[in-house]
Amino acid sequence: MSEGQSFFSAVLTELNRRKVLRTVGAYAVAVFVILQLMDAAVEPLRLPDWIPTLVVIILILGFPLVFILAWQLDITPAGIRRTSTDSLLTSSQNTLLFSLMMLGMAGLGYGFYGYYSSIFVSELDGAPATEFVEQREFVAPENSIAVLPFTDLSEDGTQGYFSDGISEELLNLLAQVDGLHVAARTSSFAFREGDKDIREIGRLLNVGTVLEGSIRKAGDRIRLTAQLINVSDGYHIWSQNYDRQLDDVFAIQDEIASAIATALVDSFGGLQQKQASRTQNLAAFEAYRTGRLHWWRRSPDELQKAITLFAQALEHDPAFAPAYAAMADSWMLLSLYGNLTNMKATERAMPMIEKALEIDPESAEAFAALGLARWQIGQRDAAESALRQSIKLNEDYIPAYLWLGGLLGDLGRLPEQAQILQQAMALDPLNELLAINFAGNLSSRGDYEAGRDLLKGLVALKPDSSALLRIMSGHAMKSGDLVDAWRYASQSYGLEPESPVVIQTLANAWESMGADDMAEELLLEGLEIAADNFSLRNNYFFLLLKQGRLEKAERLIQEQYGDSVDGLPEQLQQYYYFQKGMISLVGGDRQSAREFIELAISEEQDQAWDGEQVFFTTLSSALQRDAGNTELAEQRLENAERAVRRARINGLDSAGIYYTESSIHALKGESQAALDSLQTAYERGFRDMWMLDLDLRFESLHQEPQFIAIRQQIERDVEQARSEVESFTFALR
Repeated sequence: MSEGQSFFSAVLTELNRRKVLRTVGAYAVAVFVILQLMDAAVEPLRLPDWIPTLVVIILILGFPLVFILAWQLDITPAGIRRTSTDSLLTSSQNTLLFSLMMLGMAGLGYGFYGYYSSIFVSELDGAPATEFVEQREFVAPENSIAVLPFTDLSEDGTQGYFSDGISEELLNLLAQVDGLHVAARTSSFAFREGDKDIREIGRLLNVGTVLEGSIRKAGDRIRLTAQLINVSDGYHIWSQNYDRQLDDVFAIQDEIASAIATALVDSFGGLQQKQASRTQNLAAFEAYRTGRLHWWRRSPDELQKAITLFAQALEHDPAFAPAYAAMADSWMLLSLYGNLTNMKATERAMPMIEKALEIDPESAEAFAALGLARWQIGQRDAAESALRQSIKLNEDYIPAYLWLGGLLGDLGRLPEQAQILQQAMALDPLNELLAINFAGNLSSRGDYEAGRDLLKGLVALKPDSSALLRIMSGHAMKSGDLVDAWRYASQSYGLEPESPVVIQTLANAWESMGADDMAEELLLEGLEIAADNFSLRNNYFFLLLKQGRLEKAERLIQEQYGDSVDGLPEQLQQYYYFQKGMISLVGGDRQSAREFIELAISEEQDQAWDGEQVFFTTLSSALQRDAGNTELAEQRLENAERAVRRARINGLDSAGIYYTESSIHALKGESQAALDSLQTAYERGFRDMWMLDLDLRFESLHQEPQFIAIRQQIERDVEQARSEVESFTFALR
């Protein structure tokens, strides 16, 4: 033992003599400080992505260099000199010590690299595509194909429209083949640049084969080359050249696309053409197809362009059912993303849907539009029936899956939602709207990290997607990371500053940090753009409510709902009464609040989860108990408990469900259970301090030390986040 101790003492003496530990320790502290400064500078200074990476690599390589210099050299008053070789250790022991220390330097460098990878969240480089693939568990179906955008190899590069037209027409023709699974355009056209390996593309798109091609123009002639490639081994299955005189572009597109499609169908074998539900008018189809491209982008301007193009399609062919359906769902989407109320959108959409079904009673597009319209006005059962009918009629129609998934999420039926979204993602793996909804499903079931990683993987493929950045902000908000929520929202706003949903997201980020002035400025900016946008008005209402500006809040809902709500759908009526009740409650009139909240409660509680109704029910319980109506209060509370149990059975495991459970425990007088659930809600990401202050259900806990501690912790988190964000914004001035 004494010999071991003597050796250990000799090692320490040697390291101290060479000043290794002191030097490396000082360098490690310096590296940490530099990384912190880099983290703060990347976003405000808009540094290129490669700069932080280069800095970190240099700093990591510095560890062994600093160690070697400290080992070999010594700084003395007389200058830098080589360290004396006199040592208590033998030569072999010194060599062993040196080797072990070098390994230690490598480990320390690796540790700092791990730290680096976690702090630079603002770079948004996301997970590589391979990691995105690993997030999914798809198996490529038999007889499956992706059609990539054909490459324009002409010297003047002017044939892009022609090559895209060929690819588009091929997609449409192949989609009409029974038994052939065709990757959706939104996914396959993500590889326009053609810089990925075919096998990787196949895995990303979940297909067994990939069709690629190119176009060359020489004078008035054009040569098109098409080739079908097996994803598993990268070998060609089929290839063909097509030479044509360039006169009628559309006719050539149709001819070549038909020839390729026929050859492909023959190469698979056993496939048959479906009955097509499309127009024979080429101009109508081109307008419709282009309209759908704008439609997928979801901004108000893009949706308006889509509506114009769908109208043009109907001018060319008044009996084109999908164009009527597209007009209908465009109006409905404008109520979500633009400046249109649900009721006005429905009034415009329903005649279009009826016309589409009159022309084609088996139009999948029309049933999907009908489902969306019913969902948006609260007719959930009818919406689900219509959307499932759409999928039955056309198993490849992605919007039906998307909206059915959203509806099932609203109903709290999370396992069903996950199943539907996974089915759709197998068809359209890179569709960002599907990925966004599936990430939301994962987050709701308590797996925030998996949802975030899924979105980051998609961001790596689509780095300029405002929608993805906006949703990443929402995910960060739910997890309590307010700084990241602001970063993502700011970047989304930079890409799409006039989008109501983007404006709302950035306003939410500022409000979460207590910056009500910034939030209000953004909300008013958004309402100038989209005065009838329900979400913007709702956000502004709650901002006014928590500030006690009740008269203005009253005027806001009066403008929104008008003099009477009798003609509104039940869901909108209920929300109106809830808002009136909240104004009364904040104003101190608990009797009026109680009356209004009772009107907001639905007696049909058949959903797996309806967060709004559970909030109304538990709030009513608190108000009824306050008025001495104990029996009704208990009844309301029992209904809320049943709803929570149903939600748990369906996998809901978010901060919100713990917050709700906490409120129920508080109303039942179970203080410790309430505080424990509230603590868990905080740990899962709950940061809405203003809500905690206004929430009547927690009155009994206000003097509890643990409640005060949780509130103070939230306050510190909010202040810290705001301070950090304000330092960013200051640097940008």
